[in-house]
Amino acid sequence: MSSNKYKKGFKKAYQQLTLAQETEAREKLWAALGITTRVSFNNYLNGKIEPKASQAEAIEKVFSEYGITNIWEECEEKE
Repeated sequence: MSSNKYKKGFKKAYQQLTLAQETEAREKLWAALGITTRVSFNNYLNGKIEPKASQAEAIEKVFSEYGITNIWEECEEKE
């Protein structure tokens, strides 16, 4: 059984940001993902779009700037 740690997005980490950090972090995440719309951001945030490996690495880097290391909501697969 394979596990996909990106399947449910990075909402878990995003909720750990303070309100003061949220705007700046969101701008960095948009740049890291190469997106320009809230719809696209929400799709990545909630795991509707799976990030490429380079995007996942960039997302992890953004959150590490805020001391957040527990980023991905893992999907539990049924057997």
